Amino acid sequence: MKKRTNHYFLTIISFILFTLVSCGGNNPVDCRRPDRLEDVDLQAAYDYFVGISRIPRCSREEKAASYYLAGFAKAHGAEIVHQDNIHNLLVRKPGSKGRENEPPIILQAHIDMICEKDSGWVHDFQYDPIIPIIAEGGWVRASGRTTLGADNGSGVAMIMAVLASKNYSHPPIEALFTVWEEIGLLGAFLFDVSQLTADRLINLDSVREKMLIAGSTRDGGDDTAIPMLPEALAKIASLPDWHFREESPLRDTMVEVFRKVYGEEPVIARINNNKAGVEPIAFADRMPHLDMISIGPDILDIHTPDERMSLSSFYRVYNYLIKVLEAL
Repeated sequence: MKKRTNHYFLTIISFILFTLVSCGGNNPVDCRRPDRLEDVDLQAAYDYFVGISRIPRCSREEKAASYYLAGFAKAHGAEIVHQDNIHNLLVRKPGSKGRENEPPIILQAHIDMICEKDSGWVHDFQYDPIIPIIAEGGWVRASGRTTLGADNGSGVAMIMAVLASKNYSHPPIEALFTVWEEIGLLGAFLFDVSQLTADRLINLDSVREKMLIAGSTRDGGDDTAIPMLPEALAKIASLPDWHFREESPLRDTMVEVFRKVYGEEPVIARINNNKAGVEPIAFADRMPHLDMISIGPDILDIHTPDERMSLSSFYRVYNYLIKVLEAL
């Protein structure tokens, strides 16, 4: 009974948090969007980023954020499939009208963030919110001298927008929010993959907009994906490679859509496990059938108080994601 009561209490708290972090009314959060963007889904995606930023979520401290996301998903009609004891969360959204019986796709991002601040700056990451502001040049930064958490709040927000929207066509969605990524992809590695039914996955944790990450290797590769802390790199460097697939229907579709959206060719890259990581590395060995690609917006100086995300890039990547889901 106590466990059920705690779950109920946390679900109620999640709805309260959702009310507090939304951008309407007299909320002081900076929710400005470029005037040229009229699509309500694009605007909502940034609002959700602002919202999740206000919930403390350092690695190993993701419980409140996980229950917030569960409450959000349930409020928008998604099914809560699995929430494990470390607070990984899997929810499902049915396919849009006429696409209910199509093969599903996994959208995946990690909840946790690196919590760093300038020495002398007063901020308690266990209780104090991160308040994003839009600075000169359209770069989103934290209002104080702390990390922003766009790694990987940007991906979490895009998935939230997908779960909430009813305005476009998509196959069934399995939304997977993982924990403990910043300490070695541990949440993804410990997640019970038998809960997943899809055979394709889009990870939303890259930091370079026009790059499609399609594999990883311990030798060579591109190191411009998510750089990791030394202790985290030591963990993922021991994992098997995420092998580049010679035949990848997901990659083929994403390249075709990329050409239409951007009018150019994407960079298709394999990353270096010894310098950077994304969570498909943790799934590759246990789910060799899984067709996976990682994408994300331009984010600079992650894991530092200078972390900043290009807002226009964030919007473009979310728009690209919507077009990919429509084309699958």
